[in-house]
Amino acid sequence: MLANAKRIIKKWEKRDRHIIVNAIDGKDSQNGHFVRVLVIKRYTPVILAGYLNALDDVVKREGATLRKTIRYASSDLKFGWSMKNKLKRLKQNIDSATELDPARPEELAARDTILALRDSQTSDDRKLVEIQTFLTISAPKLHQLEAAESSLKTWFDNMSGELDELKREQVEAMRQTSPAHDPYTVASEFFNKEHYGQVTMDSVAARTYPMTSGTFSETDGIYFGRRTEDGGFCFINLCDPDDPRAQNLMVLGKTGQGKSFFLKALVVSLLDEGVHVFVFDLDGEWYDLCMEVGGTYIDHTTDEGRYFEPLTIMPAIKEIDRECVKYNRQRYSRAMNNGVRTTSLLAGGLNSQEVYEVGEAIKRVYKKAGIYKDQRETWNNPTGPRPTIHGMFAEIQEAAATNLDAKSVFDKIKIYFIGIYNDLFKVEEPLSFENKAPLIVYRVGSGEEDENRKDESTKQAQIKMSMSFDVVDASIHLLRIEGAYFSAVLVDEGQRQLKNVELRDYIFKWFTAIRKQNGMMILALNAPSVLLETAKGVGMYENTNIRVYFYLEQSAVRELSSKVDLPEEIEERISGNEDTNCYILEYHKKYDELIMHVPEREAKLYKTRGLKETG
Repeated sequence: MLANAKRIIKKWEKRDRHIIVNAIDGKDSQNGHFVRVLVIKRYTPVILAGYLNALDDVVKREGATLRKTIRYASSDLKFGWSMKNKLKRLKQNIDSATELDPARPEELAARDTILALRDSQTSDDRKLVEIQTFLTISAPKLHQLEAAESSLKTWFDNMSGELDELKREQVEAMRQTSPAHDPYTVASEFFNKEHYGQVTMDSVAARTYPMTSGTFSETDGIYFGRRTEDGGFCFINLCDPDDPRAQNLMVLGKTGQGKSFFLKALVVSLLDEGVHVFVFDLDGEWYDLCMEVGGTYIDHTTDEGRYFEPLTIMPAIKEIDRECVKYNRQRYSRAMNNGVRTTSLLAGGLNSQEVYEVGEAIKRVYKKAGIYKDQRETWNNPTGPRPTIHGMFAEIQEAAATNLDAKSVFDKIKIYFIGIYNDLFKVEEPLSFENKAPLIVYRVGSGEEDENRKDESTKQAQIKMSMSFDVVDASIHLLRIEGAYFSAVLVDEGQRQLKNVELRDYIFKWFTAIRKQNGMMILALNAPSVLLETAKGVGMYENTNIRVYFYLEQSAVRELSSKVDLPEEIEERISGNEDTNCYILEYHKKYDELIMHVPEREAKLYKTRGLKETG
């Protein structure tokens, strides 16, 4: 097939010399002609015999000439779980079409291609190839070039096709279309990511005119919903480790407006792309979905009494880069900080002297276990009693007899060890990094959000969440070392956690550092004011390039716009979307309105308390 493709390319080339074009003015250095490259973005739905040759006449009338270049490359597109989900979503929308609201041609074409992709994998002699078709215009005058380009665009528009101008990629486009260029050389990464070819069968690609319908080119990226304006599908590539922009995600919206539904559908799309997802669940809403996708559900609510030991020093990881070396060196201090943070959460806050006493108690526990900060070989090989939070409390209790600061700490936390809440740390959860489940959900409890009530269940949920942080962090490091594509951490009902200084600081730290581990953070909350009341919260917001806004009351929108830059028309759409399940997507300062539209079977799995009907 590749040999046939070479012959096709040679046949269609009109000139046999290499065009050398100045990138600044777009001129051929040999004859002074202006040169511009376009690429076919959407092929015509109808195949017209010889129509590529007909394009010569279109530009010739404007005094220009045209060279056609077709590139072939093997496609790594696979029919897997992701494609099955996309096929279900397409089928659902097509089946719901009516005479007044017919299915979009692109959706019908996409369905046909996915079906062809599925069928191709049952036959060994059929392969998938990706086709890119470039049109290079050359003209002695700039106005002739522009007139020829306009005529080509009109021709494709009339034929329900589309051209891409490649305004910012002309240099790379010239390299790709040069007659001297090897058609099998891999294009630059940026070019390949931005301009996808058309995937079809090798038998079709080998024909003279490989202008086939049925392309579903939106295969890279996470499904974010459908545009309310035209019904088009919206995908965003969150999982590009080479993208220097952190692709963290923030979801804001009043309770009951579809936020949790959206998050579950988003997680399924992440799983489709091979992303490992960790979810902190405060209200027990993720169990059914977790079981459906073969995930692991870890219940650390108070009634269960299960917990991760905060004083455990995580095992060392393979040092493949400086980040791994840094992680290994910090394991002791991470465990210390985890112990202090957990105690502070138990106590409802500690002053500096109390923090000192807790730190000294933890040091004594480590010393009794034969673990020393400056002897890394001892960290995971205790020779004495294993360090535990119960051992730390015993040290605090003993010191309380002679030390007022230790006595103060003891009085604040004794209720969780010898009082009515002494079942909070009843069953230690064994650490296991062999679990490679696609979704791991940590049920850490629930509680009222009223800070003035100092609600105990909210406090205990924060404690259990805090003790899980280092376990999740270690898991993300290990996944990256083992070659996992990407990891994501989702904190649902984040407004409850951000009210606590220790948790807020840790979540903020994750937001800024997780990208280095091929990870991303998803923070969902219903009260923007909780996030934006501190400079760190505002920084967290500004460090998030992708934001989703469900309906918020006008007072919340005003609070939001007083702290951050939000266009007035977007504010109006947010406050006007009550009970619509529509949401505003902000992606690098660009906005769109979407609705999460999924098959009914999925929808039943995602529905939560108070959620209105979607789609």
